[in-house]
Amino acid sequence: MRSITSFSLIAVTILSLIIGMILDSWVFLILAIANFSMLAVGNRGALKGDVKLKAERKSEKMSLYEGDHVWVELSVKNHGSALNYIEIYDSLPSNVKVIKGSNHQVLRLDEKEEKTIRYKIKCPKRGDIKVGPIEIRYRDPLNYYVEEWTSNKLMKLFVLPKVQDMESVNVRPLYTKKWMGNIGSQHMGIGTEFFSLREYMVDDEIRKINWKASARFLEPMTNEFVGEKSGDVIIVVDGHRLGNIGNSDINTLDATIQAAGSLASSILADRNRVGLIILGDYLNWLYPETGRDQFYKIMEHLSEVEKGGHWKLKDARWLLRRFFPNRSMIIFISPLLSKKVSETIIDICMREYNIMVISPNPLVIQKEIMKEHNLLAEELTRLERDIILEKLWKYSVVVDWDPNEPLEASLEEVIRYWKMSGG
Repeated sequence: MRSITSFSLIAVTILSLIIGMILDSWVFLILAIANFSMLAVGNRGALKGDVKLKAERKSEKMSLYEGDHVWVELSVKNHGSALNYIEIYDSLPSNVKVIKGSNHQVLRLDEKEEKTIRYKIKCPKRGDIKVGPIEIRYRDPLNYYVEEWTSNKLMKLFVLPKVQDMESVNVRPLYTKKWMGNIGSQHMGIGTEFFSLREYMVDDEIRKINWKASARFLEPMTNEFVGEKSGDVIIVVDGHRLGNIGNSDINTLDATIQAAGSLASSILADRNRVGLIILGDYLNWLYPETGRDQFYKIMEHLSEVEKGGHWKLKDARWLLRRFFPNRSMIIFISPLLSKKVSETIIDICMREYNIMVISPNPLVIQKEIMKEHNLLAEELTRLERDIILEKLWKYSVVVDWDPNEPLEASLEEVIRYWKMSGG
């Protein structure tokens, strides 16, 4: 289609021609001829027939973690005649930044030529991100003719919460189940830790024979190992609106989600089953399972968490009783800004559950984002929080976590203290 510039030039050409004829002025006639010549030249660069242009993405779906970088690749192929001044613009959400290359480029495509556009973006926040659509615009050399198309080929990025390393600390359930895992039991079974020797039996595996002991006793001897089992761990995420302190850059909800993802990764790697309960504007839960698929399911659920006010921590009590296995380990992750939260946790502790509480410290976050704060109010809040933590310590392991520090270090310190105190 013709551009505004083209229509303006046509109008000026016609007007100059009319005025030149009425006034019999060669100046206006020459202006009309000059404008007409420019239109003729521009028309040579106009589109001839249908445009056969195809834009595709190299990948349409991808998963990555918060703060990761990813390359976006577009393939643009011309199935028609040669085209000059092809403008390509790949739409991006406002919170996604281009850190290398450009999502806005101008190309020239010969007949049947294909070109690839590459640029790198950074995804700062968890959740679903859609890249696209692809907007294409053709302009002739003099900008007299413009054609526009839109390709609805979207790239869906699934940004998962960032996960911290937890290699030096093992969070393990107190009660184990019958399936195999990495937790040593009090009985012989399948495992890697030596338990005792016994006489060789006909159906024993050759690899279990202890050759040194056999030589010493002058008869075949077989190794017995400590049976290794696994257990169930349920991670409860407190996403209630009243417990969310901070801004878009740092807040207790993001810290809670990061802790949940890190723990899920570590506990699943230890071959335990992990379940999830998310409380906020909606109630979201996953039954305990093992394996990599379960990890990605948990991460997908965590990436969609938004603060809400409908479901509270007390609702987790009802859900645990009805749908989750008894004698599970429950890990509550909450800033503990309400006495009712601690009361709910204590009530659950009274049953056959092994409880751990991880609390992202809201006072640290609040102090960081507020330049001026009331010292008296801060001290009163700190005392109130200390009372809640002390009360919970009577029933469970409690981790008072500074979100600016690695969770692994805080967990390691608390678990070591708990074991030394006879926990």
